[in-house]
Amino acid sequence: MRHPLPLILVCGVAGLLDACSPTVETPEEMIAEAKALDQRFVEAYNRGDADAVMETYWNSPDLVSYAVDTLQLKGWQALKDQTVRTFTSMKGASLEILDPNYKPVSDMVMSWGTWRLTIPSKEGAPVEIVGRYSDVKTQRGGKWVYIFDHASMPLSAP
Repeated sequence: MRHPLPLILVCGVAGLLDACSPTVETPEEMIAEAKALDQRFVEAYNRGDADAVMETYWNSPDLVSYAVDTLQLKGWQALKDQTVRTFTSMKGASLEILDPNYKPVSDMVMSWGTWRLTIPSKEGAPVEIVGRYSDVKTQRGGKWVYIFDHASMPLSAP
């Protein structure tokens, strides 16, 4: 006679692994999560809150960011250091995402669009900069985060 214990253990472990796996979200749910992440990012940016901005990013040495003012940032700490420098040099800056686009791909959402940054000026009228962006968002550690981003501005015509 066979003992059912090994079969029961295998089924129990398989059930636990299945229960711990992430739930599959619909494309609409993924886009809603991506939009919510963008909103948290913009709100934190507009407060000048580097810690809250960094909560929207994957805390990993594999994070990659191509910011407007740097060639490449690799890793969460490098991006945090740059974010602090940016907020120090541009106090009171205000960011808007102008025309976001979202495309779910597998377990990620690719996003792209344009942005406007308004920077107060001591000389009078604020400085306004318009640029473009692309990023990749996905779940890490049970929350949606940016795992890659790229912001740029077009070169002026000669």
